[in-house]
Amino acid sequence: MSADIVPDSQWKAPATDNSKESLTRVQNIIGDFDTDHTMKYYDYWSQHYEKDLEVLDYTVPDEMVTSMRQFMSDDEWKVDNFQVLDIGLGTGQMAEALKRHVNYDGLIDGVDGNEKMMEKARTKGLYRDLQQHILLSDSPMPHDSNKYDAVVCCCAMVPGLIQPECIPDMARVVKPGGVLFFTTRSTDGNQSFKNRVDAQLDKLEKGGYIEKLTTKITPQYSWPTKEDASEKQCISAILYGVKKLKETPAKAA
Repeated sequence: MSADIVPDSQWKAPATDNSKESLTRVQNIIGDFDTDHTMKYYDYWSQHYEKDLEVLDYTVPDEMVTSMRQFMSDDEWKVDNFQVLDIGLGTGQMAEALKRHVNYDGLIDGVDGNEKMMEKARTKGLYRDLQQHILLSDSPMPHDSNKYDAVVCCCAMVPGLIQPECIPDMARVVKPGGVLFFTTRSTDGNQSFKNRVDAQLDKLEKGGYIEKLTTKITPQYSWPTKEDASEKQCISAILYGVKKLKETPAKAA
């Protein structure tokens, strides 16, 4: 890990104005906001998003691909017609991580609620199809069931964005035998939300629909502290990986 994980109450101020501004923008997206508020914020944040991720040492996509490689060989990514769906793709960091680590140049579709973020992803030329859609528990994704070999959702399952009750729909589009990897924050203030994530996964596992592969704590954003620039602290995430065993219901049982 690139930084020690500490309780929210012990976070120290960032060392630089740039890291302070970036951290403020990251924190401003977290909350039980309505969809209109969230999308307007992303319209604004799209101008700063990639720079903020760089300033705050955002490496979750790389951590996710590294974890996926523990359960999938690099050769699997090269199988003809292997397909990936990137949920909440932002500006395309997951596609870039797949290119870096497994040299994946196959089919990647993406879905995101914000068009301005996807505009930046399109310029990278790594996606086949991008669709604007706000994923809600009563608004399933416009993708066929049992279609994708790998489905990823990196740092988009948080209050104000994708809710835990959407996990069954995310699993729906995975092929039996395929994998779903996603994250949520593993911070003090996100524990009740995380408990809802765990409850959805437990229901799917109990029904025999999925097999849990991994649960891993990883830094999400980190920064040098004002008191000691050589010290880094971070907001942590929890990374989940599951394998789909059989066709799932649209909603958890």
